[in-house]
Amino acid sequence: MAVDQVHRFFFSGFSYQCRLVQCPAPSTEPIVVIGGAFQNMYSYRRLEGPWAQTAPVISVELPGSGNADQLPATYGFDFLADALTDLLDRLGLDRVNLFAVSYGVPVAYRLAQRDPGRLARLALLGAASVYPPEGLAGLRAMVDALASGDADGYARRSVETLMAPADRTVRNRAAVTRVLARDMAAITGPDFERHLASTRRVMDWPGLPDGGVSGIPTLCFTGEHDTLTRPDLGREAAATIDGSFFTLIRDTDHLPALERRHEVGELLLRWFTDQPLDDLDFLTPLEQPTRPLPAGVA
Repeated sequence: MAVDQVHRFFFSGFSYQCRLVQCPAPSTEPIVVIGGAFQNMYSYRRLEGPWAQTAPVISVELPGSGNADQLPATYGFDFLADALTDLLDRLGLDRVNLFAVSYGVPVAYRLAQRDPGRLARLALLGAASVYPPEGLAGLRAMVDALASGDADGYARRSVETLMAPADRTVRNRAAVTRVLARDMAAITGPDFERHLASTRRVMDWPGLPDGGVSGIPTLCFTGEHDTLTRPDLGREAAATIDGSFFTLIRDTDHLPALERRHEVGELLLRWFTDQPLDDLDFLTPLEQPTRPLPAGVA
């Protein structure tokens, strides 16, 4: 069994850390994982077994996440992209596969813009060009409940914001709802400030930066019933990445890695090892969105 190695570093006065699972005989570039706003470097452990048979897996807690140092909301995603670059440099990783989830997407996108040669392949779960008004309203309700010390209200608002309405078909809905509500209601002490800062950082995010991304094979995907990073906004995000693919995980919402974890694990394993995806029956047909031409360009 592979042994976890935890590395802790400092960047611009803030600590951060990662968990490294070695692979004795890698067949693809190392896989780096950046989780969502309320996740840590163990959140994808149940998915990573097959990945670790093909490459080293590095799960990251950037400043403001997990047990890394608190990061005020005034520090944006560009700072986190700088911290991620620092991590890759410290580990001597010249070229990696990068998987980013929701909150991690702006970090990965900025790195891809700045240093595309660093990324062999990119996978973005829960990407959006911007957050929709109804999603921002849900995040505001979460912040208000948390700021008032209403842990149960925060848990309830989190479920309402992150999961699809009850009339949508979502795999393992009851179990995921219980886990999400339990975890959000249980936060205490430093976690309050961490959750508040992370959510405010998302709310202040202006959307994907101009310029797009090119030169990196990229897969963008989310749940077909995602109401936070809606499929139409995911397509818009994918359209800013030259040659990217876009698809949806059937019967899921913003949390497909919880609702259909085996399927998400298989999808990413195939993507990072250049295997075909078009025979996976849990996906909608693969699309290749394109950016509209500027006015006056034929």
